[in-house]
Parts: sequence; C-alpha cells; structure tokens
Amino acid sequence: MSISTAPAAEPAVATTPPPVRRTRRTAHAREWWLGALMVLPAVVLAVTFKLVPLARGVITSFESSGGFGDSTFAGADNYTRMFDDPVVLASFRNALLVVATLPVWVVFPLVLAVLIHQRAPGWQFFRAVYFIPYTIAPIVVGIMFRQILSPDGPINALLRAVGLAPLAIEWLNGQNSALFSLVAVALWSFFGLGVMTYLAGLATIPDEVLEAAYLDGAGFWRRLVSVVVPMLRPTVAYWSVLCASGVLIWLFPLIYALTQGGPGNATMLPEYLVFLTTFQFLDRGYGSAIGIALFVFVALLSIFSVRHMFKEGTRKPT
Repeated sequence: MSISTAPAAEPAVATTPPPVRRTRRTAHAREWWLGALMVLPAVVLAVTFKLVPLARGVITSFESSGGFGDSTFAGADNYTRMFDDPVVLASFRNALLVVATLPVWVVFPLVLAVLIHQRAPGWQFFRAVYFIPYTIAPIVVGIMFRQILSPDGPINALLRAVGLAPLAIEWLNGQNSALFSLVAVALWSFFGLGVMTYLAGLATIPDEVLEAAYLDGAGFWRRLVSVVVPMLRPTVAYWSVLCASGVLIWLFPLIYALTQGGPGNATMLPEYLVFLTTFQFLDRGYGSAIGIALFVFVALLSIFSVRHMFKEGTRKPT
C-alpha cells in the first residue's frame, strides 16, 4: 500500500515595497538643483551689477579723495558733513515735495485708462497715442520742453493770446514754479506706462460688472471709486510702489536738460547732486555718501509703500 504525500508548501517570500521615499527625495533633489541652475545666471548678474557696486559705494562713502586717485579713510566725516550742507538739505527737501505729488501720478493714468477702457469720446485717439511720450528718450523730452516752457515759448504765447498774460511766467526760472514744471514734464513723459499698467488690470474686470453699475445709474466717478478701484487694488498698489521709488530716480535726464538744478537749488534733487559732486567736483567720497543717503531714503519709502499700499491692494473688497 503506497502512501502519497502532498508536496510541502513553499515558504512565503517577503516582498518589500518599492523605495517610494527615496525616489521622491531624489526627484526633489533633482528639481532643486535644476531650479538653482536656472536661477544662477540671474543671481550672478544681481550680485555683479547690484550688490557689488552697492558695497563699493558704501566703502567709498567712508573715504576722502581728490579726483580719482588714491583715497584715505575719513570715517563718518562725509555723513556728518551732509547735515551742515545747505545744498544737500535743499535737495532732500525738494525730494519730499516731489514725493508729495504721488497722488497725481497714481490717479491721472487711472482716469485716462478707465476712459479708454469704457470707450469715451476720443478713446481711439488716446489709445493710439497715450504710450508715445514714454517711447521718447527723456533727454529729448527735456530739450523739447525747454523750448515749450521758455518765456517766449508756445505755452506763454497761447496764454497771452487768450488774455491770460499774468499767467505767462518763466516756468523753469521761477523759485516756486521750476520744480513743479519739472514734475509736470516727468509726468507727461512717464504716464503712458501707468496707463498701460492700468489697462492690463482693467482687462481682468468682467464687462458685465461695469455695465451693471452703469444701468444702476452710477456715474463715471462713482463707478471709478466704487467698482474699478476696489477691483484694481493689486494693480493700483503695484503702480503706487513703482512710482514711490521711481520719482526720485527717473528725473536725472530731465533735470540735466531742463534746469541743471536751478534756479539756485530749486530743482536740485539728490540724484543730480550725486552726479555734480562726483563727476564735476571730483569728490567721490562725498558723492557716494549722498548716494547712500538717497538709497536709504528710497528704500524706506519703498518699504513703507510695500507694507501699506500692497497690503491694501491685496485686501478683498467688501
């Protein structure tokens, strides 16, 4: 009698799950290195052309030199000298007056952009020409308006022709009118960039929203304040921050072509004073100190703008 025996069951082989964590970690590392490689050229350019010159400027601001030869360490003498220099104090006072015109820089392009977007009468003309001033080199703009605003220029000729001769003043030679004439020329030159920025933001607002406000009887200014501005807060904040820092570093070519800082110190701004001190008076240390002071001034203004205007811009409308 034969006894059949069943084959013995093979022992179970333990299967290990694939190394998912290791694969993910490797993928993340590869992505990180790829991203770092893509960002590296921008970092190198920023360090080479931004941080290195800034560091060199800070070092030079603590030196005293005549011309572009050897220099000696001067400590904080250049900075203490600024507080007793009436020209430096006048330039920063003028800078504060320029900053006070920021509401015009923010509101004027916005109004024009809304008029173009809503196809107000003449919108086709303005849509075609609004950006042209921004494409003209600022030095050319300065030469143009130096003729336009001259005492016998077309502006004063027009005022005399319509019976407003008392308003025909020396726009660029008056202590009270020169700075704001300079700001008006700068606004004419740069407002096209603001209009384009606002038009890009207006393109994101559904037409039905503006049409509904119009049907509800809201006038132009009511729609602007109650509908457009709340929905364009991020765009308004962006343009506000750009103007807050830009108005102090955009005006050099216009000052050079229009007034060269005069009459007296009426249109002297820190950026132009840095140029005069460094390249005409050949005082590199003092010029660098004024430049660093301007950098701190603009940085504080930009930080304030970013913290408050951009915070307001990203707040959801109620």
